[in-house]
Amino acid sequence: MSHPQITFAPLQPEQERLVLQWLHKPHVKEWFHGAGLQNTIQGIASFISGNEKRFDAWVAYCDGIPFGFLIIFEITKTEVEVLDSHLVKWVDRGKESITLDILIGDENYLGKGLATPMIEEFISQRYPTIDVVFIDPEASNSRAIHVYEKAGFEKIDNFIASWHPVTHVLMRKVVAISRVNVPGAEYHSFKGIAGKCLK
Repeated sequence: MSHPQITFAPLQPEQERLVLQWLHKPHVKEWFHGAGLQNTIQGIASFISGNEKRFDAWVAYCDGIPFGFLIIFEITKTEVEVLDSHLVKWVDRGKESITLDILIGDENYLGKGLATPMIEEFISQRYPTIDVVFIDPEASNSRAIHVYEKAGFEKIDNFIASWHPVTHVLMRKVVAISRVNVPGAEYHSFKGIAGKCLK
């Protein structure tokens, strides 16, 4: 797949069923399960209804076809005291920071090299001023960890997740160091990060 056009839009009510189907596919359920899965499903419902929104939900499109799902939690809009404990000591309140969860839901788009451009385009299009991105794969998800490291993430901590009591790896991408200026416009160049559910 060469030079696909990747675009993004907020999750729409009519897409909720599609995303729920993705969440229950085997390649996604391996990493989204238990309390974490239930929290995600409840968060999607809250995002759709607009009541007590927990995160921002986005759908990724490849040449106009929905294929991926992204969850963004904006740390800078949250009081440190209510953050998950594994994040608190790493958050710089002077920086714009987000946490990211990502999946490629449509199996036809797995293994196509889309994860890195997906994230590069998402950040540059939707979060162009962000400084830091955190992601926290399970320690057993060696494939995702390898991809994240290749994309410029660094391991900064291990922790036991409240939503699934196994070891997770907290990883951080300092996006600001990849930022470049283009005359006449603000542009950001990213090495990118990749999806949690890659196969």
